Amino acid sequence: MIELHTLGVVDLRAPDGRELRAILHQPKRLGLLAYLAAASPRRFHRRDSLLALFWPDLDQDHARAALRRSLYFLRTELGADAVSSRGDDEVGAPEDRLWCDAGALDRALAAGEPERALDLYRGGFLDGLHVEGAAPEFQEWLDRERARLRDRAAMAARTLADRAEGAGRPEEAAGWVRRGLELAPEDEAALRRLLLLLERSGDRPAAIRAYEEFARRMSQELELDPSDETRELMETVRSGDHTRELESEPGRIAVLPFAVRGDARLAYLGEGMVDLLATKLDGAGEIRTVDARALLHFLGDERRDAMAGAGAEPVEGRRVAAHFGAGRFLLGTLVEAGGRLQVGASLYDLSGRVVANVRATASGETELFELVDELARQLLAAAGVGHGTRLTRLAGLTTDSLDALRAYLLGERDLRAGRYFDAMEGFQAAVDADPSFALAHYRLAAAAAGCALPELARGFADQGYEHRRRLSPHDQLVLRAQRAWLHGAVPEAESLYNTITGTYPDDVEAWFHLGDLLFHSNPLRGRSAVEARAPFERVVRLEPNHVGALVHLARIAAIAGRRDEMLALAERVQRVSPEGDQALAMRALRVFAGEDRAAMADLAEKLQGARALTVAIAFADVALYARNLAGAEMLARGFIQVARSPELRALCHILLAHLALTGGRRGDAAVELAQAEGLDPTWGREMRALFATLPFLETPGEELLVLRAELEAWDAGAVPPSMFVVFAMHNELHPSIRAWLLGRLDLRLGDIAAARGRAGELSRLSAAGDVLVRSLEAELWAEIARAENRVEEGIAILERSEPRLWFQLTVASPFFTLASRRWLHAELLREGGRLGEAAGWYAAIAERSPYELIYAGAARGRLAEMKAAVTLSEAKGA
Repeated sequence: MIELHTLGVVDLRAPDGRELRAILHQPKRLGLLAYLAAASPRRFHRRDSLLALFWPDLDQDHARAALRRSLYFLRTELGADAVSSRGDDEVGAPEDRLWCDAGALDRALAAGEPERALDLYRGGFLDGLHVEGAAPEFQEWLDRERARLRDRAAMAARTLADRAEGAGRPEEAAGWVRRGLELAPEDEAALRRLLLLLERSGDRPAAIRAYEEFARRMSQELELDPSDETRELMETVRSGDHTRELESEPGRIAVLPFAVRGDARLAYLGEGMVDLLATKLDGAGEIRTVDARALLHFLGDERRDAMAGAGAEPVEGRRVAAHFGAGRFLLGTLVEAGGRLQVGASLYDLSGRVVANVRATASGETELFELVDELARQLLAAAGVGHGTRLTRLAGLTTDSLDALRAYLLGERDLRAGRYFDAMEGFQAAVDADPSFALAHYRLAAAAAGCALPELARGFADQGYEHRRRLSPHDQLVLRAQRAWLHGAVPEAESLYNTITGTYPDDVEAWFHLGDLLFHSNPLRGRSAVEARAPFERVVRLEPNHVGALVHLARIAAIAGRRDEMLALAERVQRVSPEGDQALAMRALRVFAGEDRAAMADLAEKLQGARALTVAIAFADVALYARNLAGAEMLARGFIQVARSPELRALCHILLAHLALTGGRRGDAAVELAQAEGLDPTWGREMRALFATLPFLETPGEELLVLRAELEAWDAGAVPPSMFVVFAMHNELHPSIRAWLLGRLDLRLGDIAAARGRAGELSRLSAAGDVLVRSLEAELWAEIARAENRVEEGIAILERSEPRLWFQLTVASPFFTLASRRWLHAELLREGGRLGEAAGWYAAIAERSPYELIYAGAARGRLAEMKAAVTLSEAKGA
């Protein structure tokens, strides 16, 4: 077979051992081959998806031609059957012709061969591969596969450690734990296990060295100290206390041999159920099982035989579980009568309390695998088996597919850890296995929203709602609320979440989404995001390590000026989820809130290699919440150096222009906009007009006239659609943005009649139904009313036309952010004497998007003026 090695040094060999250099020297074609070959299980891929990944900047015809050339090249070099097609639309790499070490690692683990799996893992997946011109989603796939395969190799090391420890070889077990720590260096649970193993084998100096090395690395790389639990264990090791047991993991289960009664031919199932159930349960979400071979070896022949006859007692189950650090153990009985099989099993915690009882039956031995699947499904659905929310437990009751449930639990684990892209893969696998699995669609929508993919999120929410019939009225209400929120119906969603939390006060999901809604939507309604504190604090009381709630609470603390609380929460996120999508952004928040320039420069360099979404979040956190404009500028300038597309570089210059203007450097802002315009003329022109019409800046009349003439001569309808995600949000909207900007210029020049004409143009354009266009139209009419001293009418226009926008659009775009509209609303309220309401609108500016920062100084000035006026009035009254 052809052999593709992707773990460590990338290598490709023909069946005769010859190196296939022609492919190795072409990164895009190598990347395409690896994408086809590394999937486990191997599958066909739609050509359209390959075009979007590898040739996103080409039109359809040229992209298809590029794919055809690449496939022809691969078939020429590898053989015609090494890359196959299914119909005209799908492409794959058959497993019987092309061997890949990534897939072989997965198969080795599935076959119970962890040592083989660890031998295959010789380094990071496709380490150093850079595919020029590929979409960001390809890099995200690479990152996910690298993390997944590294985690799988670490799991193999844990299994080998279990086996060595069960066989009474602590030194060998310590070696495997060390190997696992090399793969997952932030795993403090593994470090604590290593410390105990080294101490028990009499090598206390090695334990101390391992701890000190871990503490030094945590300090240097993450600016964190080891947890209190780890430090306490280290003190125990230093003191020579040999009585401490291996730390128990609540999510780890020891499956003991089952008692078998009836047909003597079925005695093999006593130990067989250990293998079968442990394999089914292991890796489902946060559930881990003690390796079957290690457990059976630890028991010895005599005890295994005794258990197969009479079964195990809870006291023995506790002893075995404690030995392996498992927090739960499973005891069961299999009874055969008249050919039928009946199995009952009980799951215990270490105190001897029964956590769950499960039962399943089969008509005969031929249905054994279905029987095991049903037992596993019931165990995973049982309350208290694993960490998670009520919905996690409910999931097991609303799908009949064990594959769907396992995938769901994997997605749930990643979602709670803030790994949104990985969570999408898990939930997608769940709905592939069971398309009617409503809760998997629901969580897929939540993960897509976390990945800033609102259209996908809405579609998934709609599909979940269509399959709601198997859910209770409570859970149908949850799906309805999510759907309203994703579709921008904020008042309806807020009302529904208030109903759910009032009726079901322990519903973590509802509390979190209520907080999420308030945090993101309040600033668009003249209310502070700080109102979301109470719902998020309720989430953390119910689920202390909920990453999403902790991240939001850190940002809320920053908005409220509680710096120490913000830093503590950001550090907590890093501890809870060091590999999560939010960890790097939270580290940026901590570092840039301080004064260590070297740490800032180091982190800025690390961010240059991160995915674009992570960099965008970190930039926003540094600018808005660390309130470090110079630090945000450092990040943007660093990203320009590695940004490949002209659109991305243009966006960086636009953000730099906003930072410069916020800092009072209007000349520097003009320089940045000129750079942006050279890269993307449409956006550069629109930003120049936006800055020139800011109501609190003085712009010479001549400059306004030149800009107006330039915009009038511009054919905005001829702007080609952009493929770049941020700019693509505005495809087909440029004629409306042009009309709105011209109306603003007219008003600055005192030409109200011309502004009315632009508003009429926007009215015609808004007939197509776009939410942003309708908002721009209402804003311009309100601005005209203000110019004509019809203040109350201006307020009424804005209040009648509240836009239903998805919040991530309002973060990512200077137009969708509605900052100019919100400023206008505050000004009108102030001029109308409604000072309390105006203060709410001013104060909520610059809580959510870096594009709002240019309004922040003026808003603070207005708040100070209003406060001074109130103070003066009170003094006169006294």
